Amino acid sequence: MVSLNRLHELDYTYSKKLAAILDYDGIMRKFLQVITLTGTAVAWLLILPFFFYFDMSFRQQAYSMFIINAIMTLVVYIIKLIVRRPRPEFKDDRFLSVSFDIYSFPSGHATRAAYVSILMPIYTPWLAWFWYGWAILMIMSRLLLGVHYISDILFGLVLGSLSMYVLFQVGLLPYFPMF
Repeated sequence: MVSLNRLHELDYTYSKKLAAILDYDGIMRKFLQVITLTGTAVAWLLILPFFFYFDMSFRQQAYSMFIINAIMTLVVYIIKLIVRRPRPEFKDDRFLSVSFDIYSFPSGHATRAAYVSILMPIYTPWLAWFWYGWAILMIMSRLLLGVHYISDILFGLVLGSLSMYVLFQVGLLPYFPMF
C-alpha cells in the first residue's frame, strides 16, 4: 500500500516536472497566462452580468452561472482557508496568475473548469466543444504554470463535478431559480 508521504512526494515530483515543460518566456507560456485569467472568479463575476442585462435570451443561464460561480468561489475559498496549503515554490506568479490568493488547495480554476464544462454545454450546446477545450486548457495552464499541484487540480475537478451533481439532484440546476 502506498503511504500518504509517498503520494505527497509523487504529487510534488510530477507537478514540478509539468511546471518545467515550458520555456520561461516562451509564447506557449504567455498564451497559458492569458488562458488562466479567463478562469478567475473575478472574470466570470464581471462578464456574466453583461449577458444578464444585454442578452435577454441568455438571461436565465447568465443568472444561474453567476449564482453558481459565487457559491463555488465561496466554497473553494473556505476550503483553502481550512487547508492552507501553500502554492508550489516553483510557481510562475507573473501576469496575475496567482494574485488573488496564496493557497493552492483546491484549485478554484479546476473547480470552475468542471462546472463550466458541465453547465455551459447545456446552455450553449452549439459551443460544447469550445467549453470542453477551454476546461482542458484551463487545467493544463494551472499545472504548466506551476501554480498548483496535481492533487489540487484533481480535487477541484471532483469538487466542481460533485457539486453540480448534487445541485442537479435537488432541482436547483440546470436553471437556478430566479427570485
